[in-house]
Amino acid sequence: MKTYQIDIEDNLFPELKRILGFLPKDGVKLRTQTGYEIAIDNEPSDFELTDEYKAFIDEGIAELDRGEGIPHEQVVAEMQAKYPNLIFKK
Repeated sequence: MKTYQIDIEDNLFPELKRILGFLPKDGVKLRTQTGYEIAIDNEPSDFELTDEYKAFIDEGIAELDRGEGIPHEQVVAEMQAKYPNLIFKK
């Protein structure tokens, strides 16, 4: 497992926990700066993977296969410009 560190505003933390709850329970661990582990809620979600949504995902994959994606470096540069307080670590 790789470890990444991000700084996030307190008011966004509940949303981050909700999103990470979609991932396998043992695949993500959140810790405070002092090292305490924070539980990720696995509450039921109203998210439904519809046929339309699956079609959007398939189209996105097809675009990437055709080389129409945005390079990682460009995405990072845009995110750093938009969110200057977000710390990106490799």
